[in-house]
Amino acid sequence: MTRPILFALGFLILGIVVGNAAADFFAFFFIAAVFVCAFLYRMFRYTPVIIFALFFLVGAWRVEHSLFSHTIAETEAAFTGIVLDTGYTAGGNQRAVIRGEHPQTGGRVRVMAYIRPHQRHVSLGQEVTVTGELLPLTRAVNPEGYDQFQHLRSQKIDATIWPQSIQTGETRRTLTVMLRQFRDRIAAVYDTILPARESAVIKSMVLGDRLDLDRDLADLYRVMGIFHILSISGLHVTILMVAANKLLSLFLEERRAGLIVLTIMLLYCLMTGAAVATVRAVTMGGVLVGAKILYREYDLLASVSLACIALLIYEPLYLFNAGFQLSFGAVYGIGTLTAPIERLIKKTAGALPPPPHKGTGPLDPILFGISSNASIKSLSVGIAAVVSTYIIFAFHFYEIPLYSVLGNLVIAPTVTIILVLGVIVGLVGLVSMPVAELLAGAVYFILRFYEAAAIFFSGLPFAMIRTGGGNVIVSALGVLVLCMFAYTFHGFGQNFRNRMKVFAVTVLVLVVAVFVNANPFSLQVTSLYTHGNYMVLRRANDTLVIGALHGGEAELLRYLDKRGTNRAALLLTHPPRPTDTERLARILPRIHTIYLPAHAEGVTESLMHATLHELPLDEIRIVFLQDGDKRITRDVSVQVSALPMGQFHVNIHK
Repeated sequence: MTRPILFALGFLILGIVVGNAAADFFAFFFIAAVFVCAFLYRMFRYTPVIIFALFFLVGAWRVEHSLFSHTIAETEAAFTGIVLDTGYTAGGNQRAVIRGEHPQTGGRVRVMAYIRPHQRHVSLGQEVTVTGELLPLTRAVNPEGYDQFQHLRSQKIDATIWPQSIQTGETRRTLTVMLRQFRDRIAAVYDTILPARESAVIKSMVLGDRLDLDRDLADLYRVMGIFHILSISGLHVTILMVAANKLLSLFLEERRAGLIVLTIMLLYCLMTGAAVATVRAVTMGGVLVGAKILYREYDLLASVSLACIALLIYEPLYLFNAGFQLSFGAVYGIGTLTAPIERLIKKTAGALPPPPHKGTGPLDPILFGISSNASIKSLSVGIAAVVSTYIIFAFHFYEIPLYSVLGNLVIAPTVTIILVLGVIVGLVGLVSMPVAELLAGAVYFILRFYEAAAIFFSGLPFAMIRTGGGNVIVSALGVLVLCMFAYTFHGFGQNFRNRMKVFAVTVLVLVVAVFVNANPFSLQVTSLYTHGNYMVLRRANDTLVIGALHGGEAELLRYLDKRGTNRAALLLTHPPRPTDTERLARILPRIHTIYLPAHAEGVTESLMHATLHELPLDEIRIVFLQDGDKRITRDVSVQVSALPMGQFHVNIHK
């Protein structure tokens, strides 16, 4: 059996999924896992196969432990503890993770405190006492809603609090506190020598600090498919580890230099907040250093599996985190898909006629550079990393950046330069600002180039394709297609045509599943628990939204994104008020027809036209309904009955 650690990871993940979603059927799944172990033993004659079943048990046990929360009811109390982490929300509130003893149970808990702008803010390592109501974590109530429990429990947080009063004490100078203070000093260097926009980007790339990051610029990076460079990921850690190792190898023996570099990266990980992607990359770096010390061959898939197992045992709820999936999905994609993509490119390039007069023109090194093995390898790695994350993007964010492969190729030559130079600028700035300002010029122009490229890509047609998401079956089929691609292009032997046929069938099944998920044949009715009490009716490619403009428009738009709906019809059960103009304008770009009560036609029509002044009126049709109107849209039929004050009563006909 090759790479048994992959099987161990698979059983661990299965145990986590069963413990999280199907704990009542645990015995059945455990027996099934034992039978699978027996089958694997007969197949591979691998004696320690029973260990895989133990990994299944560990996954189920750890996720049950993670799901347990000390706070199950609202509790009025004074909570005292130490601040472990701080940050700021989009609304300007400070969020602080405080660790202390639960006032009732006495258990060791972590509480997320949301401190309002006018209140006294706290600092890392400070002892604080917050008084208020400890609130249990809440589950999502809507299909597209925010699951606070899942998100905060993955950070080992038990409750939240909006403090009524805050008392602060002494600050403990721990290693983490000193590293964060060092990070703040470097951030101050960037703020001093770079414009605010560029400073925010380099702080996000080098220090993991996104507080001042411009949202519009971040959206441009996302459309271009290079948003990952704004967070400290495996790419950043790898580049910095290689650069530091090259420098130290000039003075030290390779293995000793590797240990020093790993220590530096551990400190860097703590300084930047120990994000999942950073921990994963540092763990893989530790495996690489260990392989060199023990004179072992480094295996990418085995090392990333070891890092994944370590993180999931520490916190199994990471498995459901989008960042965790993107981080590991990209690396597994590189390890699995790079070789097949490389073979496909070489096969395609070999079938093309040779270019005339190769090497004679000034652009030939660029146009024909792909013919070298190194260029093909680099291109294959980039394609594999991007394509393998498309499924995760579609599942969690309901859209994919179409030009992300090209976007990453554009910035690839400069990523190493800007990361290494960014670190140097920050460190040099602590000693000499004039020298740092001189070096920062290159950082500034590279970031301006990134912004110009992002603006260009965002202006291309279909830059972001809305796919819908959240469907486990469709996502599993997407993973199957990638696996079948890797298997199909494993080689071009006698069985290649047969493998190609199976691959084509798999792709066809995926296409059908995506179409059926986006266009259900039967009528689907979904109620969103919002102030507007929105109800969404879907059949085939037709969508009708019924509700009032009383709040919850963000949840409605997220639901439409999840279902892959570009435009829908809107039936307002109450006529819009002048105070609803902003809410109406927020959802109008996703609406093609608006149905309104005929009772208040004059005032409603003037309000609608005032709201539509920024949109072409011919793109949105306004229909005023009378009592008894029945068929409204092509595939969704409802019956409308008029009520007093211009309201509607709607009967749904399936």
